[in-house]
Amino acid sequence: MIDTADRAEILRLLAELERAWCRLDFALLRSLWDPACEPLYVAEEHPRVQLDWTQLQEYFDLTARAIERMAMRIDGEPVLRELAPGLVSASYAMHWDALVRGESRPMGGDNRVVDTFRRTAAGWRFVQHVEAPLAPISYVRELYARSVTPGF
Repeated sequence: MIDTADRAEILRLLAELERAWCRLDFALLRSLWDPACEPLYVAEEHPRVQLDWTQLQEYFDLTARAIERMAMRIDGEPVLRELAPGLVSASYAMHWDALVRGESRPMGGDNRVVDTFRRTAAGWRFVQHVEAPLAPISYVRELYARSVTPGF
């Protein structure tokens, strides 16, 4: 069971995640992670899982060069689960919008996300972040469903 104070702190950390992405503030993003262990970061658009600080920093640097403007939001209430004392997972729906440098039109998408947090001396920090988009067939079905005329 996650107590109210821990829940509030983890939700604040997720709000910081949203702010950092919307500002493309990669120093803030990195500060949200537990520096005592290697990260595990799975970005939907990247072919490789980032499994150490060098790889994660390379991903942040690549993203900083590629994205001109970004918005990210968590939709709905994240579901928190205690995995062990001092270890919590969060699952939530995330929406992003981005303008890629050199492109005339922005794009956006939706992901399911699972994060893992560890309690540290500095408070709760990320140790894992996994983005899980829908499979193409499921996503296309959802797009078709959204296109139906209201009231049909």
